[in-house]
Amino acid sequence: MHSFSENNAAKRNTVFPALFLLATLLFSLMGPAKASAHPHVFVDCSLTFEFNDNGLSGVRQKWWFDEMFAAMILGDFDKNHDNKLSADEAKALENGAFVNLKNFNYFTRILVDGKESNPIEAVEFKPSIEEGTLVYEFLVPLNIADKAKHVVMVAIYDESFYTAVQMAPQNKVLGLTGKYKTNLELEPVAEMAYFFDQIVPEAAVLTMQPK
Repeated sequence: MHSFSENNAAKRNTVFPALFLLATLLFSLMGPAKASAHPHVFVDCSLTFEFNDNGLSGVRQKWWFDEMFAAMILGDFDKNHDNKLSADEAKALENGAFVNLKNFNYFTRILVDGKESNPIEAVEFKPSIEEGTLVYEFLVPLNIADKAKHVVMVAIYDESFYTAVQMAPQNKVLGLTGKYKTNLELEPVAEMAYFFDQIVPEAAVLTMQPK
């Protein structure tokens, strides 16, 4: 997996089991149908907030999948098993293993000044293979260009607990011009709490303000 996967290996071994043990315990109070929820896919994710001459154009996401899930998907779509994705293979993978994520807003939740950005769109999808594992890259357009201060909060999580997402400790701002000053932090966001407000996800919080 990506380098910060190794740095977070010990954290994953402690934080994820503790988190999902808590979730499973809470599910068990709701009935046996809910009690079996646990992650089957693990994703490391980093975000890049991209600016152009007008303002914030969007948030580019990069996902690194765990080796087991990557091997399963690549076994289906890397037809010649050359550890590369041709244009045809990449398009087939997009249609077969990415497009459906639109039904789940690509596990992405965005608040702009406290207001939900919905539905989430994804463009410029590009799958690849890095260091033997499957990588997704795509852009979520935002197009915030007015001359006002904005706070943009972006969290990536799967409420079903089927996919566990680990956000990079440091995300990026790209293409910033002299028109704006920004601050980017990773922090829990209470406004995004889910599962009966029991789980508060970490979000990349970008504060942008015209100079």
